[in-house]
Amino acid sequence: MNKGERIHFIGIGGIGLSGLAQIFNEQGYTVSGSDMYASHLTERMQKKGIKIYIGHNELNITNSITKVIYSSAVPASNPELVKAREMGISTVNFAQAIGDFTNKMFTIAVCGTHGKTTVTSMSALSLIAGDKDPMVVVGASLKEFNDNNYRLGRSDYFLVEACEYKRNFLNYNPNIIILTNIEAEHLDYYKDLDDYKSAFKQFIAKLPEDGYLIANTGDENVKDVLNDYSGNLITFSADGNNADWTLQGNKIEKAGEFVGEFNLLIPGTFNMINALAALALGQLLYIKRDLIIQTLNKFTGAWRRFELIGDFNGIMLISDYAHHPTAIFSTIKATKEKYPNKKLCCIFQPHQYNRTKKFLPEFADSFKNADVVIIPNIYKVRDTKEDIHSVSENDLIDAINKNGVKTYHLETYDKIKDYLKENPDNIDIAIIMGAGDIWELGDYLIHPLPNSSV
Repeated sequence: MNKGERIHFIGIGGIGLSGLAQIFNEQGYTVSGSDMYASHLTERMQKKGIKIYIGHNELNITNSITKVIYSSAVPASNPELVKAREMGISTVNFAQAIGDFTNKMFTIAVCGTHGKTTVTSMSALSLIAGDKDPMVVVGASLKEFNDNNYRLGRSDYFLVEACEYKRNFLNYNPNIIILTNIEAEHLDYYKDLDDYKSAFKQFIAKLPEDGYLIANTGDENVKDVLNDYSGNLITFSADGNNADWTLQGNKIEKAGEFVGEFNLLIPGTFNMINALAALALGQLLYIKRDLIIQTLNKFTGAWRRFELIGDFNGIMLISDYAHHPTAIFSTIKATKEKYPNKKLCCIFQPHQYNRTKKFLPEFADSFKNADVVIIPNIYKVRDTKEDIHSVSENDLIDAINKNGVKTYHLETYDKIKDYLKENPDNIDIAIIMGAGDIWELGDYLIHPLPNSSV
């Protein structure tokens, strides 16, 4: 593409697509985009000179557009996508567009069920500290990136968070892959865990002969995937497990030799494992070990990854992206370890009816260490009518209550706010949790707007 061309993004408000759109904008392309709703991301892009349309309309597609890039959440029936194809405009999805970058640059892809954003963020900061000056696309904003979810960079290094949904990451051509963990997920697309694992096997098979896989061998499903892999391998694990990089508590060992300590600002053993992955990458790229450890120990976290957002009525507010049962359980456990004897309320918005139905028992178990749970609504995304009628908020509430955890259905921001105000002695910390729009509750509690509801 020539930098005078105009690129239109459908679903530009999404966390991934917005980063890519801003990269193209900074590179000198004329960029426009559309989304169903205005957001802080669309407002930020407007201020940078990107033309934003709220709502999808075929009139947004004009003859001046030379390429359309669309979110994987956009259906084939989207009027802008239909119009672009009728006009013969080149159309590619987000993963295909990222794939074009991976053909031209030295690509480091971070994949796995959990921890992708944190490992990508940690790895980015390590590479920056080591003067590698990478281009980065990550699934959350970072204060170190001026609250952006991307970094342009001037080197040949391209660091990207690689999403496995619909096997999207198979569009990439990585030189290094970091594999964090594997657990059944996206079962609206994958048939089962074996099908899900097959996607990761296909992905790591794309590594070139001189490529490297950095993998968490403390994860049984990862070890299973590695059975078919014979390339260059660097392993890490929390439990020893004969890995190259291991943890003993917070102490880091390389091949059994003590090399340093993690004193992370973000809690949880799972975050130390994430940091270990970033350390292994940095060492592979010849960045000084002590510099990496110092950088990781200063990391305060990405947006909505155990993010301390403020205080409401004496209650500490934390915003977190966790939406899978394992991530929820780990986040609650980490909170209890960091703040022992504190009473914890989880305000959880389930993400997707399909996921809620298929993991209902696991979701119920994941909250067993919370003191109170509030469920406002289930966030609808990629759900069929059958999915929507198969489960409700009350099904999840009943399942959690059966585990002895007080759980309430409070549908609006005002009702949640009133509950928090009326129960200050029973709640010390409230985690606003989920991958949908529940994060807005935090803004409402700190800076309330009239007529807001979940």
